[in-house]
Amino acid sequence: MSSPKVSIIIPTYNRAHLIGLTLESALRQTFSDYEIVVIDDGSKDNTADVVRSIAPQARYIWQENVGIPEVLNVCVREARGEYISFLGSDDALAPTALEKEAAILDANPAVGLVHSAAWLMDEAGRLTQLLKPPFTRAGYVRSGREEIGDLLMSNHIVATTVMVRRRCFDECGFFDRRFGLYEDWNMWTRIFKRWDAGYVNEPLAFYRVHGGEAGSIFRKAAPRDLARYRRLQLDEVLADPEIGASFRHLRRRAFARHYYAVALQAFDSGDRAYGRLNALRSVAANAFGTTGRAAAWLLAKNLAPGFALNAARRLMHAGDSNVSPARANSLTIDAILHGAGVPEA
Repeated sequence: MSSPKVSIIIPTYNRAHLIGLTLESALRQTFSDYEIVVIDDGSKDNTADVVRSIAPQARYIWQENVGIPEVLNVCVREARGEYISFLGSDDALAPTALEKEAAILDANPAVGLVHSAAWLMDEAGRLTQLLKPPFTRAGYVRSGREEIGDLLMSNHIVATTVMVRRRCFDECGFFDRRFGLYEDWNMWTRIFKRWDAGYVNEPLAFYRVHGGEAGSIFRKAAPRDLARYRRLQLDEVLADPEIGASFRHLRRRAFARHYYAVALQAFDSGDRAYGRLNALRSVAANAFGTTGRAAAWLLAKNLAPGFALNAARRLMHAGDSNVSPARANSLTIDAILHGAGVPEA
């Protein structure tokens, strides 16, 4: 039995109510040479029934809960394809996602990872905003070291848009178990130490933001946990004996962004004292830079009762997450998968 060109890997946990649409999007690909691998990390709901009814051809594996990032490592180890496409079990792929990203890897042997723009959607599947890297208006193929420079500021790569060569994991290792958050940010950076980067400037995936038990871990993350894992990632790059010196000139900007992101999370979670502390740290790191000025504004707003938290919540999307407002659009992911077409970036 020959191996597929692409493996779509789907880690999941208690998302029976969402994974059906995810699988449907995988089955509607214009690219045909692929497999679907679902690793169920200990679900207690009827995920197995949903997978078997919608995608009986998928390889479904249930295991005792190990959490992220280890479940991602299981997914990668189970993948048989030359290329691996990451798909969250509450997200979806555009119909041409595999076709367009595999073409980039086929045409560019030095590219190890390709990603794309993505539509943000809410729990009901309504498109809300467009996620794009803030530093480009076009697709590109560029050196991995250049990509790392931008990744040092924030993780501009939406994981569910990513396609990676299987060889990258053979050479760079697997997801680092020390990370309870940002394990993908760390993994992509390690890949780009050895491989070039590709980006498709159109939305090839749909990333769902929602609450509840099955919602985003970032929405539930404690600010101090966010700070710890972000700092771990920054230190990994800046202290790296191979590449750290190349990014020394970005250190102040990177830490200003780091403290600013933590401040926003702290304000959003109601920890105002920790928010003020990190806003001050951001200003101190780069007072005259764009982020330092934004942090100073955030701090000033926080001192005025009433609208401080609202200001912080608005900035949450303008800052670390690199979310840019999209034009008004009434489409839902369900309509797109049934022929309405993907809105352009």
